[in-house]
Amino acid sequence: MARRESEGPEDSPSRQLARYISRAAARYVPTQQVMLVARYDRFGRGGDHTAFNQKGFTAVRLTEALESFERQHTTADTFEGMNIPYFLRNVRLNAATMASLALAPPAPVVASERGQPTLGRQPSGYDANLKWKASAGALSYKVYWREAWTPDWQHELNVGNVTEFVLPSLSIDNYVFGVAAVGADGNESLVSVYVNPPRR
Repeated sequence: MARRESEGPEDSPSRQLARYISRAAARYVPTQQVMLVARYDRFGRGGDHTAFNQKGFTAVRLTEALESFERQHTTADTFEGMNIPYFLRNVRLNAATMASLALAPPAPVVASERGQPTLGRQPSGYDANLKWKASAGALSYKVYWREAWTPDWQHELNVGNVTEFVLPSLSIDNYVFGVAAVGADGNESLVSVYVNPPRR
């Protein structure tokens, strides 16, 4: 099992990347479990991804879930102590994730020019009306949603080649929604999440 730390807030690009990697593991490297961790890193520690996050880049960190602190960063931390099959599963997972993202269309834009989410309650006032801008190369779109207090997506639905979709009887106050673009080969983008801009 591997830990996957990711910078918040809850639906930050780094968290979306972490969720994407978890789905890639299930699809392409099912022997490698991924433990999603809602922290930027371990307590009092920082990793190679930290500097990227601080500069506004999307980044996550992959580390062994059961680290050996007796060996780590000491002269005893040698090649002989490596678990090669575990290391190769991580290499495969990273390669599969990067290839999937490189082959996928860009993520859809789900906010207006003013930064407001293009999400409404039409037609009944109790529905989730999602709108987004078309992504170059997308042949269809996948809508994701989850209960607002749940950290990972619970539902997904391929809605075809449209740029608006209504989920009836789902309150936009009780659920979080997102959309991913899907290319001809089935590779999909990161999920673009409908979030409110920060309060001023």
